Amino acid sequence: MSTSIAPRVTFARVIRSEWIKTGTVRSTYWTAALTLAVTLLFAVGILYLVLLAPAADVPDPNGLVTENYGATPSVGVLGLAFMFAYALVAILGVLAVSPERATGLLATTLAAVPRRTPVYAAKLLVSASIGVLIALVVGTAAVLIVQPALAGLGLDSSFFDAEVLQSLAGGAVFLGLIAVLSTAIASLFRGTAAAMGVVLGLLVFAPALVPIIPGIGATVAAALPSSAGMMLFQSAAQVGWQPIVTGGLVLLGWTAGAAVLGGMPFKRRDV
Repeated sequence: MSTSIAPRVTFARVIRSEWIKTGTVRSTYWTAALTLAVTLLFAVGILYLVLLAPAADVPDPNGLVTENYGATPSVGVLGLAFMFAYALVAILGVLAVSPERATGLLATTLAAVPRRTPVYAAKLLVSASIGVLIALVVGTAAVLIVQPALAGLGLDSSFFDAEVLQSLAGGAVFLGLIAVLSTAIASLFRGTAAAMGVVLGLLVFAPALVPIIPGIGATVAAALPSSAGMMLFQSAAQVGWQPIVTGGLVLLGWTAGAAVLGGMPFKRRDV
């Protein structure tokens, strides 16, 4: 007589299950593809529009490129890419948790893994991994695509230049933390629409609206997660390390706080 032993639930297996769930949802692929397409269209397309413009319209393309993209245009292109990508990465972060409640999949997951903390932690880790992966793909593609055009102006730089790699790494941290922050905030809400509204309001609309508040608007806006986090992909050679580290710590603080707040209702309330 043979007996079967049920597989033991481990954190590694919980992470694997979250990866499988994320990878089998169509919205993940559509949002990731949209992120890549939109980011490259704007971050790369704007530069090529400048370079392909008639000489009568752009008599000094070198000066125009450096004026708008900085002394190292590759880093400027990276910055634009991450600025266009982060809102869509935030949407992916919300989709990592919210739709599961509507479909009942979350209840099934928690029945298989009664301890909720590993499930929540796995969701945050998967979200972080997706954000980092998108940043690396988008950033690498953007830099490589613009190199031929910049080479024609004598403004190209190697992909392996320290300044480019530092900006790429900072962007990966930025999008990874944005994804985690979005998943944590989404864990506070039962509905996808409410979660999406709060996340996009905090990350996209607040930085645009808060600065108009007289007196303290600019200071408050600089402390918002997306505004502070954007310092992470600035060039240390141009702005120094202090604002980069400060911005990273502010975003990390927002993310850690959201993770704690999102974890409490996730562990206690009914699905």
